[in-house]
Amino acid sequence: MPSERLAEFLWERHANPWSGWTRVFAFPVLVYAVLTRRKRLLVAAVAAIAVNPVVLPQPDDAQAWTSDVIQAERYWVDHGNQGTLLRSLDAATLPVTVGALYAAYRRKPRSAAVLTALSMALKFAFVNALVRHYEAATDDGADTTQVGPSADAAPTDDDGP
Repeated sequence: MPSERLAEFLWERHANPWSGWTRVFAFPVLVYAVLTRRKRLLVAAVAAIAVNPVVLPQPDDAQAWTSDVIQAERYWVDHGNQGTLLRSLDAATLPVTVGALYAAYRRKPRSAAVLTALSMALKFAFVNALVRHYEAATDDGADTTQVGPSADAAPTDDDGP
């Protein structure tokens, strides 16, 4: 099915550490672009967020923390978004993120900065909880839902106990 192949393609590339980190830093740039009314910067930030998982290559190995986050996110999405803490953190992030953009639109730099920082803190709390949930659910991450080349690699003695 083409949609499954497309999803696999996007998950594999999104596991690239550059994908995660560029998306993290794109949000403050997006808020700044709205605040300062810089249309080119706004377009660049939105484009970077949109094409990010398409243009970046699949990582050589998926051992980076951001790759763990993507594996955990994929597992969470595939298994029905379980976990009260995870759903709460995910739900709390949206209004704060929208608030940051609205404060930027209203040209309230302090509010925009505080809400941007809070949005990012909530997102980091969410992904940290997501990885812990994934590791607990899959016996420390040993699941077939891994992304990237390491998902196909045979285990070695260096892979842990």
